[in-house]
Amino acid sequence: MEKLRFAIVEIGSTNTKGYLYENNEVLDLGFRTIEFKNHYKVQGEISEEDKQELYDFIKGIDCEDIYVFGTSIFRNLTIEQKEQWLKEFKEATNLDFRIVSSDEENELTVYGAIAETDYPGKMAVMIGGGGSTELAIVENKKIIEKKNYPFGAMDTSDMFPDIRGTYAKTPYDEMLAKTKELISAPQNKADLLILAGGDYIYFYEELEYPVESNKFYESSLQPYCLDVETMDFLDKKFFYEINLDEVCERTHNEGWWRGARGMRLCVKSLVDILNVKYIIPTRISMVYGIVEKIKNHEI
Repeated sequence: MEKLRFAIVEIGSTNTKGYLYENNEVLDLGFRTIEFKNHYKVQGEISEEDKQELYDFIKGIDCEDIYVFGTSIFRNLTIEQKEQWLKEFKEATNLDFRIVSSDEENELTVYGAIAETDYPGKMAVMIGGGGSTELAIVENKKIIEKKNYPFGAMDTSDMFPDIRGTYAKTPYDEMLAKTKELISAPQNKADLLILAGGDYIYFYEELEYPVESNKFYESSLQPYCLDVETMDFLDKKFFYEINLDEVCERTHNEGWWRGARGMRLCVKSLVDILNVKYIIPTRISMVYGIVEKIKNHEI
């Protein structure tokens, strides 16, 4: 018998997101910024404060069946650290913690990104995170090429620390060139780049940046698009004209915004390498692929 109600928690290097599946609908339960990767870099282990924040987030979910998935940073734990973490998490929450590989994250996220699309050309799906970036090139709803990169928004922010401050100081072209050096270029190009794995719509909403309706296909999960020229103009404004301190204070979400400029460098680098003409900002994550696997009793 199909489960009609369950919750899913996705835990990345920087953001932890919750979802509720009920009556054939995925409901967003919000997210919390928990900087697992940054604190792991300093301490060499998962921070006790981060663990408690995660436990508190999960305890706040009103659902009996909860499935928990960890990505980027948890893949990089030592074997001993993984064993200890899985045991400790189980004892604290009475739940299993599943560590998802880069390939699994890629495929699960792409599922949600292409489910409602009928674009005739090649599309790319970027799964951007704090500590990793996955890329898939899609044609006719099939993945024809995949790339997994062991860096993300936190890494580019570490390369150029001033972008976490009020205004960026390092020249944009210099930062972009160094970020591109981290990327092994895929063989295929793409006209469209779907931004998934993070809340890219939130970025445009909070900054009150203009986006247009998706003119390539109808999708409830992908309502908007933005041409690359406009994206470039708005991104440079975000780096050098928008007061990041004010944004952090206004949104009460400092951890997310301090890494946002680093993420924009990751996006722009792939846009250039793939010769993308339009981006499709979304809130899509691997949750839609996970839902199908749970419904099919594969998890």
